[in-house]
Amino acid sequence: MAGRISQETIERIRQSADIVSIINNYTDLTQRGAQYWGCCPFHNEKTPSFTVDPIKKFYHCFGCGVGGDVVKFIMEMEKLSYPDALQELAKRYNIEVVYEKGSFVPEKKDDDLDQIREVYGRITSTFHYFLTQTEAGKKALEYIKGRGLTDETISKFKLGYAPADRYWLSKFLKEKNYSDAFLEKTGLFSKKYPGLCIFAGRLIFPIFDRRGEAVAFGGRILGDGEPKYLNSPELAHYHKRETLYAFNFAKNAIHQQKTAILCEGYMDVIAYHQCGVNIAVAPLGTSLTEQQLKILQGFCDTILLSFDSDGAGQNATKRAILMCRQFNLTTKIIRLEGGKDPAEIMIKFGADTLTKQVQNAILDSDFLLSKIKAQYPSESPEDKTKAALAFFPYVDSLQSDIQKESSLDQLAGAFNLMPEAVRKDFYNRSQARSRLESRSMKPEGAKKQAIRLNAELRAVLAVLSNPEEYVKMRAELTSDDFEDPLAKELFIKMEERYKQGNLSFMSVVEQCGEDVQRLVTAVTGSGEFSKQENQSEADWTTIIERVVLDSIKLIKRNALERQRKKLNDRLRSFVPTTPDDENYQKALVSEISQLDIKIQRQK
Repeated sequence: MAGRISQETIERIRQSADIVSIINNYTDLTQRGAQYWGCCPFHNEKTPSFTVDPIKKFYHCFGCGVGGDVVKFIMEMEKLSYPDALQELAKRYNIEVVYEKGSFVPEKKDDDLDQIREVYGRITSTFHYFLTQTEAGKKALEYIKGRGLTDETISKFKLGYAPADRYWLSKFLKEKNYSDAFLEKTGLFSKKYPGLCIFAGRLIFPIFDRRGEAVAFGGRILGDGEPKYLNSPELAHYHKRETLYAFNFAKNAIHQQKTAILCEGYMDVIAYHQCGVNIAVAPLGTSLTEQQLKILQGFCDTILLSFDSDGAGQNATKRAILMCRQFNLTTKIIRLEGGKDPAEIMIKFGADTLTKQVQNAILDSDFLLSKIKAQYPSESPEDKTKAALAFFPYVDSLQSDIQKESSLDQLAGAFNLMPEAVRKDFYNRSQARSRLESRSMKPEGAKKQAIRLNAELRAVLAVLSNPEEYVKMRAELTSDDFEDPLAKELFIKMEERYKQGNLSFMSVVEQCGEDVQRLVTAVTGSGEFSKQENQSEADWTTIIERVVLDSIKLIKRNALERQRKKLNDRLRSFVPTTPDDENYQKALVSEISQLDIKIQRQK
């Protein structure tokens, strides 16, 4: 088990971190005497009531009452855990993290991962140079300026151009002493034709992580050809489903305004930012995901959707509405008028028009009802019924009963229906669907719910929460010893991570599906498998060792009993007819007897 970060390290981080400089990245601070003042980054205010004391190293808001040290500030602003916030600050100030039991590296250091990050940072600057300073990038630069982007915006987003020579990049990196084996891991080159850059001849949109480091690329072709946009593949340090384009630029404003704009593509986001609407982000070559909404949910409570007006864009809007509402996020729709996308509106009418369209965003319920009325315009009972059925999924997605009731009233008013009839129809259908889903539930799903606290799962979760105990478990058990499918799955994943030298709770859990993740974190989050505050390390170690050893015995005994039952069933149904059969029957009896002895030893 990794020890806690030592108090000495924590104090060194607190003392070394320049709290004024850090907080100044999130809100403008002005010095008044010995203290600094600014508008609070945790709530909207026009008159500064947020103060930072550089001597005592704390912050406090007299408006909303928040306060704390630099670690707490990073936790709240970046939505990090306490240890992660400490690690982030330690890295920023080049402080060695020492744990209570001595120096400790939580996971095996991946030198290739650091090098890949370094390569993306270096190439981002190189591609930006090609775009802005060379004849080769002139066509791409003319295109991007033709879309209305300024030099300042191009510089801010580090837009670039990848040379048309498909082998230029591999030659360039090899001259920097990067090996062929390493280049294969970067996601920059074709798997089929090693050395061939997949982004060659394209306008480059660097993709940054939330710290502002380039981790991937998006490339737009210039002229005809397919695909129009090409994105980096999944990489060890880059997961599309968990990343939002321009979140590094937008997160502070999103946090302050409690609002985010979700767009379809890079250019939409950049146009908004250039017009001063710096809360825009976009998914990356994939549909909107739950992981992306979880990121935004930690920073805001309102989402504005800005997708294209074509059929695909409208379908994406409807899907996003349901997802946002399931996360209890107020959702509005930006109606782009006068152009097909924000960049075109910006060029034609200027920033003020685009800003006004953002301010005039309509509620999702109004948007959906307008679309449904256009689809079912007649007053016939059939169209009214179809209209109600089209709106019901939206009502289902709402997390508040008051919202549901209000939306049903809105539906009734829009189609001249009796509110009581609408409510009755909705709740009858909802109850019928619930009964149908209950009857058709998969056996696996039902079993997971039923065995949430069974012995095998509890044993694996205890070890998963205390990974150093896994060595004992794997020495005594194999995956075949587990009957419970979820316990077996987690055991196998722990074995995989153990062999990779990276066994930690999250390294295992992150490999599981979302349903399993929720189940595991819910059980372990209860604290049952964690040391309590009033327990000594020695007492806790004794307790967890006993739990694990007892669990191993129980699982082995159950596995042996299942094996014995199988042999007994075989013996009862076996009728010997030859001497060989009689010998086989005796062997079965002997094997069962040996199993009985082993079972007794496990009691």
